Amino acid sequence: MRIFHTALIQLARAMAWISGLLFLLLAFYMTGDALSRTLGGPFTGVSDQIASFCLSLGATWALAHGVVAGTHVRSDVLLPLLPRPVKRWFGVCALAGLTVFAWLLAYSSYLLTMESYEMGSTVPQSIIEMHLYIPQAISSFGFIIFAVTSLVATVIAIANPEPIAEEGGI
Repeated sequence: MRIFHTALIQLARAMAWISGLLFLLLAFYMTGDALSRTLGGPFTGVSDQIASFCLSLGATWALAHGVVAGTHVRSDVLLPLLPRPVKRWFGVCALAGLTVFAWLLAYSSYLLTMESYEMGSTVPQSIIEMHLYIPQAISSFGFIIFAVTSLVATVIAIANPEPIAEEGGI
């Protein structure tokens, strides 16, 4: 289990780095394309499509690292006032709720991807000729890793008798 946990943390970190690098490259690309268009030079005409693909991948691939790093948002208004054992179970319940939400996202994304694949859908109103299931599958992968990471974090929180740190993380 420890090897799987370590591999999952490394995968989540790598996916987050890819997301961040993708956002950085997208910023350079969009700046160059906008400047070229403004100054009367050539432009690609596919900026919107590339931006939407990058934003979708970047957003979904960074979710698992949020669980690993403990940067997911919890509403902890009353938490400082509660005794330690109650804090622990609030943390476990928060992770369990996050896990349910993550699996709903992963399942819904998988269903959408399979439906697009079966229908043979292509990216609408695009110069880029691409089947729609390809970017959807990449995003689904991010949601699945998010769900697995959330599940592992919940199992670790349940098995560990110590209180969950205020900042979360696994």
